[in-house]
Amino acid sequence: MIAGVPLSPLRALTRRRPRSYPGFVSLITAARACGILPAAAAGALTVGLLSGPAAAATTWTVSPGGPVTGHSNQTALIDTTTGTFGIFCASSSLHGNFRSGHGLPGAGLGSVTAVSFSGGCFTLASGRLPWKVNARSYTSGTGTTTGTITGVHLVFTDPGFCDFAADGTGATAGDGIVHFRYANGTGKLRIVAAGSTLHIYRVNGCGGTIHDGDAAALSGTYVITPAQVITSP
Repeated sequence: MIAGVPLSPLRALTRRRPRSYPGFVSLITAARACGILPAAAAGALTVGLLSGPAAAATTWTVSPGGPVTGHSNQTALIDTTTGTFGIFCASSSLHGNFRSGHGLPGAGLGSVTAVSFSGGCFTLASGRLPWKVNARSYTSGTGTTTGTITGVHLVFTDPGFCDFAADGTGATAGDGIVHFRYANGTGKLRIVAAGSTLHIYRVNGCGGTIHDGDAAALSGTYVITPAQVITSP
């Protein structure tokens, strides 16, 4: 218990409220106190992490390409309109593919074919797969690629508390967009909050803490295996 705020098991995630929904306490503050959401990650919700010089690229080289897996120790889905509601997961895994070779287009350079979330965040599920991984710019000095993941769709279900969907232009549109950075040196793909087009839809319950149409952002850092080397040109 942190400052009187009970958190779900494994130190993650949502505040599970009684049906009377007494005074609301910031989940971001509670999660940061637990060490789940570092201050830098919380700041990314408003500041973003896409700064720094980068060259727009038209063709790409990827090695080795092929099937990949990814694992993240911390992920968060935040209502950025209110800044006071979030779903925090202690673990997330993904499966996907990258194209291999030279002279590749940035659009559809890779794909995410499966995503799962666990560790106390009840049922946060992905949908409308596969999601497209699109490379946009490359910084040669750091070996870093920035881009977008498109087609993002998420559904949250917590029996007795609330349900909602997160997507782009509609509850089932399957056109949500999140931004990422991938570093060749570490093999880490970081989904950042800045630039997200996700919104909350079909809210059921939730004690009035979130509303249809609220902006949302997904964040998390995935270690990609096997690590990819992505460069341009």
